Amino acid sequence: MLNLKKYAPLFFAAAATLSFAFLGFSKAPDLPEIKEANVFVPRSETVKWMSIGYNSAAASLFWISGIIAYSEIMFDGKTFKWLSHLADASTRLDSLFKTPYTFVVAITASNEQDTTDYELLRRGVKTFPDDWRLAVSTAFRFANGPGKDYAYAAKIMKPFESDTSAPEHIRRTARTFELRAMPLDVAMTQILDDCLNPDYKTFQRGLAIKAARVLNNSDINKIESILNDAAKQKIEPQTAFIELMRMNVIPSNP
Repeated sequence: MLNLKKYAPLFFAAAATLSFAFLGFSKAPDLPEIKEANVFVPRSETVKWMSIGYNSAAASLFWISGIIAYSEIMFDGKTFKWLSHLADASTRLDSLFKTPYTFVVAITASNEQDTTDYELLRRGVKTFPDDWRLAVSTAFRFANGPGKDYAYAAKIMKPFESDTSAPEHIRRTARTFELRAMPLDVAMTQILDDCLNPDYKTFQRGLAIKAARVLNNSDINKIESILNDAAKQKIEPQTAFIELMRMNVIPSNP
């Protein structure tokens, strides 16, 4: 027979936890920018006292409530920017709660102008430094989002250059971001140096793709032709450099 006296402290603790959680849900103020009146979003700085020590349980509770709300509004044309804040609150309670990191980076467009997810993603790649899938998604978000932080994207991906568990094209991603972080003339000089290196002769297509990204020019075949001519010494490297620089397409302002 169940000894109620023995388990009474556990029942009391569970009841107290739920009571404080629901109290927090009812009393904590909404964020000013949140427009959905039926969506509760806790302030990140208040979540710890709301959890009264049960951080992992509270993190799960916050996140589950957010996913339920998200599923209800995702087809209504309403914003779900608040979800990154909720993920931030959950991972502040339990930094090892991986799902919020991966979910938010998956649903956020890489060129999204709202940057409320940035702090969350920085915490994610710091907490899970060996996860190349989370790293590459985060790198593309920072490279394409406001600020176009190619240097940070390259820093995230650098450790995976020698990671044989990651696909080959992922291992080369850091180099692409590094080139984008450089001034154009420096990046093109680096690409030409690689092109003239006999050890890289089998990577000409990849170098052409990198050059196309740096130049913002989609004519990969022409770029590859110039690089091949330079590699085969049909034209001088300086001539190739000038021809490639002329192909630079300056991005128009959004």
